[in-house]
Amino acid sequence: MPASKRLPPFERIHAPRQQRGRERQDALIRAGLHLTSTRHWDDVKVGDIAAEIGCSIGTFYTRFHTKAAYFEVLVDLVTQAMQAASSAFFAAPERALETEHEFLERWVALGLQSFTRHRGLYATAVIELRRKSAEEALQSPLLRFRESSRAQFLHAMARWPRWRGDSAQEQLLFAFQLLQGVLINAVLTNPGPLYLQDPALQGQLTAVLARYLGVQQQPASAIRRKA
Repeated sequence: MPASKRLPPFERIHAPRQQRGRERQDALIRAGLHLTSTRHWDDVKVGDIAAEIGCSIGTFYTRFHTKAAYFEVLVDLVTQAMQAASSAFFAAPERALETEHEFLERWVALGLQSFTRHRGLYATAVIELRRKSAEEALQSPLLRFRESSRAQFLHAMARWPRWRGDSAQEQLLFAFQLLQGVLINAVLTNPGPLYLQDPALQGQLTAVLARYLGVQQQPASAIRRKA
């Protein structure tokens, strides 16, 4: 669908008029989110979604125009949830008490959590984004989330004076690209040797980014004593 004609998420569905219909619609959405937490979107059939909540395939189509429209609703909802989690992370009071290394470690953890949850849905959304025209891509909630996350990361790092110059900002942008590249590759193919669900991946990613950025590990208590 051309970007200019792309419908808002809930205009792609048949709006229910009764409470029972709204509950069934919400249940179908939850079913899709649950199924895509462990399966790729192409492996999820309409029959699987309907069976998840014990309804018929016909009931699915009384609520959603097409499977593609249903997919777009799920992507919108997932990116909204990811944006809310990201904004809450950057606004949390504990950010002001962290060292650079602690911040990087927790920022990496946020990225891993975001990509791991509903990774089957996310993988398809990434592939679909590559197929869109430049105009259509600008309307993608996934792309808007990525741009917002990048801006939030730059703003958070700028609290340390050494990250406020142009060259420092360019280095941070590449660090963001490095993390995104590893996570997107893991979502699409999960090639290993460290897999997306491997707890060791967080530590290794943090170590790589810290080394590239020249961030030393130092306890927050030491920083506070100096202050």
